[in-house]
Amino acid sequence: MSFFALLVLLSLIIIVPIFFVLTEKSKRTQVQSIRQHQEYLAAAKTTMVGNQQKTVPKQRINQQSIIEFSANHPFIQLLYDEQVPVAFRAIMDDIGQQYERTHHQHVTESQLFTLNKLIDSRIPELLRDYLSLDPDYATTVIIDTDKAITSYTMVLAQLQSILDFAQKINNQSQSGVVDKLLASQRYLAEVSQDSGMVNDILNIK
Repeated sequence: MSFFALLVLLSLIIIVPIFFVLTEKSKRTQVQSIRQHQEYLAAAKTTMVGNQQKTVPKQRINQQSIIEFSANHPFIQLLYDEQVPVAFRAIMDDIGQQYERTHHQHVTESQLFTLNKLIDSRIPELLRDYLSLDPDYATTVIIDTDKAITSYTMVLAQLQSILDFAQKINNQSQSGVVDKLLASQRYLAEVSQDSGMVNDILNIK
């Protein structure tokens, strides 16, 4: 065998194994890279789902904290039910307006929970019970001899009591806004005084 042929043979013996080793290593690197990428995507997806799961309950809590009146809400359905006495519906309308005008962020969680409970559950239950009575019985039969009241007058008084509570909550929430306005007025008065500017509008009498 000539020297050239021997050299070629030796080259093949050395180069071919190295080629296969490098090819196999490249395949393993590529597979590992794909696997790491898939693991990264899976981890990112898990984190995203976890964040969504943490966020949704907070959103639901916030949405449930304030009543969103709709045509399907029991309170609204009864408000427009002609079987409900006109006097009852007039007070209910006032209750709804007081609720809508309330700055809910300026009342306590306990107060808002109670008011929500009254509107969502208590008033509808009260009126359904009343409507189940015979109309003549409800307006004529005395059910409390000590107070000489009928079912009609009792329900009317309870609705008025709920309205009084709603008005109290609304007034309290308005006071919270007024406090912010007064604080702003005091701040502007101080700025005016410190800067040497004279503005009678900003002076607190």
